[in-house]
Amino acid sequence: MESAMNIIQQYEWRYICYEELLEEIWGYGQQLINEVSVECFTFYVEASAGYHSFYYYIAPY
Repeated sequence: MESAMNIIQQYEWRYICYEELLEEIWGYGQQLINEVSVECFTFYVEASAGYHSFYYYIAPY
């Protein structure tokens, strides 16, 4: 059985807007970090706090 999309996936697949992501991300914790990585989670938390104005996290290869 496939699991539901997390909030970052919902944003990246354009199911929710950027503002909704920034509002909602503060309520998520360790489970979301485990799903997306610390770097990705930190990127969106920093965006919601106004540390940068980038809209999407790009995973390094």
